[in-house]
Amino acid sequence: MAKTIEVYITDKEVITSTSLEGRPRAAGGEVHYCSMKEISKTEKVTSEEDGVALKLVKELAAEKNLKFQVIDVSSSKEKLKARLKGVGTTPTIIVGKKRVTYDRHA
Repeated sequence: MAKTIEVYITDKEVITSTSLEGRPRAAGGEVHYCSMKEISKTEKVTSEEDGVALKLVKELAAEKNLKFQVIDVSSSKEKLKARLKGVGTTPTIIVGKKRVTYDRHA
């Protein structure tokens, strides 16, 4: 009987750099302000609590020879799926009918 461990985490997008870019005008070659746009580069970052839960699940899955599935609830679709399963906070680990949730107030 192969069980799957589900771990629900939230990755946040963090801006790593920004720049202003624009098209040069045909005649002078200089960039006009109305063609400028701000370009932001982002990177997904996992919180410390979510990282600890993910590490724990990986170790447990390797030790017990189980499969695990990581569900990132930062998208609306995955957040809705998680809510329908009763997951309200992250990180949450589900094995079968058992559930472990991180309590930030403990």
